[in-house]
Amino acid sequence: MSSAGTVVLTPKSSDVSNSESPVGESEGNGAIGSGREMTSMERSRTHSSGATPALRKEMSLTLEQDELMEDGLPSHRPRKGHKKSRGGCYNCKRRKIKCQENQPACRNCTRKNLDCKYPAPKTLSALQGSAQYSASPIMSVNLQVTPTVFTLTDMRLFHHYLLDAYPHLPVGNDTAWLSQVPLVAHHNEYLMHAILGLAASHLELLTGSDLSAQAIHHRVLAIKGSNNALQLKSRTGSDGDALLAACYLLTFQSSYMKDGIHEFFQFVRGCALLSNQLREEKVPMAFFLTSNDHFNFMEKRLIDLPAINEELLECAERSLGALPGYFEVPVHEIFYTAMVVCLEAVKVSSLHGYFKFIFIYQSLNRMSNDLFRDFIDPENAISRILIAHFLAIQLIMLPILDREWAGRTKNTPARMNLAWMTSIYESSPTHLRHLVEWPQAVAEAVRDELAGKQSNVPRVPILQKKAGFSRDVVYGVDSVSRGALFGR
Repeated sequence: MSSAGTVVLTPKSSDVSNSESPVGESEGNGAIGSGREMTSMERSRTHSSGATPALRKEMSLTLEQDELMEDGLPSHRPRKGHKKSRGGCYNCKRRKIKCQENQPACRNCTRKNLDCKYPAPKTLSALQGSAQYSASPIMSVNLQVTPTVFTLTDMRLFHHYLLDAYPHLPVGNDTAWLSQVPLVAHHNEYLMHAILGLAASHLELLTGSDLSAQAIHHRVLAIKGSNNALQLKSRTGSDGDALLAACYLLTFQSSYMKDGIHEFFQFVRGCALLSNQLREEKVPMAFFLTSNDHFNFMEKRLIDLPAINEELLECAERSLGALPGYFEVPVHEIFYTAMVVCLEAVKVSSLHGYFKFIFIYQSLNRMSNDLFRDFIDPENAISRILIAHFLAIQLIMLPILDREWAGRTKNTPARMNLAWMTSIYESSPTHLRHLVEWPQAVAEAVRDELAGKQSNVPRVPILQKKAGFSRDVVYGVDSVSRGALFGR
């Protein structure tokens, strides 16, 4: 356990590639395309076309260029034609119609007011063969001799987890989060604490209620239990699900905490390393973690992606362009290059930009321990300024990234990043603060809009309507400082 109180995973030699050279260095023009200017007609077609062969070809080429096999994206072209649904609800299977597979209820059942129920995840068959699993959910739970006493507040938090707070990642695992994880938590106390800690931080963010004491209490116990579970020499039954679920829950909780920025990046890296380790151990899992899962679940969600405001992208590039002269350690160039490549890609197509954004997170997972230590060093002002730019880029790309939420209502739009960005701005040395003006302007604009404040200055659409995939309110952004927001 590190001084920050997070789970420490030491990667095997095969888990960390040689990342001393900047990310994307070998991609050249091939990462973006031929390098020529796109016509307005081409750009419009790229952003708004449906599931055409051209779009599928671009998805395939993007995957091949980025070599995203390590984190669950295939390098082969998706097959054409109708893909049969194998995870549909019982009602749709009985009626022999295509199920949209929305959680918790598909649109077919919602329209007909039917009770929508899904079969267990496909990987549950492996779990059912383990010693700790039986056909009866009650019999499969090994209750503790002296069970932990949970309060009425804890029951409220557990209910909130089931309604709103359960994670949306890994993509396509809603059933696991709602059905299997609560079951496993009954005989893995640290997992239950991770659930309650996440729910407390999430509910506090939404309502303003003071739940910080409960959030920290459950978080400490979840981290302690996770570290103990990591020391086990062998894992059976649902041990893998409990560990990975706790790691994801602690990661999401970090993103809802005002002081959780460094722990967030540590847990993001921990989730990737733990996923790789569990795959190598071939532990039976209820989570979808095979090499094709992320792509298969996202394929139908990446159609008709919205275009990102080009002026916002250009001012992001200008703000990033002022940073290289201040770089002190190799990791600065690595992280900077990954962000530049992402911005260049999203100007070509939103689809390409989505995969390049994933690549930014992958660059963190591939860093050596020394590089990652420099990256999250709270005393390294340039690292923090780079992180502020990353958070701002994540904000302006939310109309694309929110497709990962599918039919769920995302009720915490952008708030998790705002406090971190302001903290970085205020803690930056005076002679470097001008380097954080653009990220701070983005944060202030989004914060004012979420608070319902109106302004007479022109509005910049950062958080757009996610038509067909989310019921979020349509957010525009009032620029408090239009000059800073647009780099002028």
